[in-house]
Amino acid sequence: MNEKEDVQKKIMEFQILDNNLKMLQERAEMVNQRLEDMHRTKVAIEDLKTTKPNKALIPLGSGNFVYGGIENCEDIIVSVGSDVVIKKKREKAIEVLDVRIKELESNLNTILRQSSAFVMQLEKIQQELESLQK
Repeated sequence: MNEKEDVQKKIMEFQILDNNLKMLQERAEMVNQRLEDMHRTKVAIEDLKTTKPNKALIPLGSGNFVYGGIENCEDIIVSVGSDVVIKKKREKAIEVLDVRIKELESNLNTILRQSSAFVMQLEKIQQELESLQK
């Protein structure tokens, strides 16, 4: 392989790794958003410990709400996936959230490790390209 082909190959490798890194960064952002949402949900469920049955604003979406009543602060309807929900006691619902939070944190750590490896590979390729151009 001549020097020009080697440079082109390295540039293509660099671009592929760079695109993969960008995709990982997007995934990390999505996981972070889900983590924030789960933490907010956990706080809201924990706050129900001190809530007595009363009126509440129920979000309809797009900044619209309706008044409704919280009749039972002990039972939480929990999504288990595929549009299936089950009723859990408040503490059990928090446990489910804790498990999901740990899974997401583990996924995020994996993504960050992969990103770090890609960055190292990109730096290596960049150094190789610089040495080929001298």
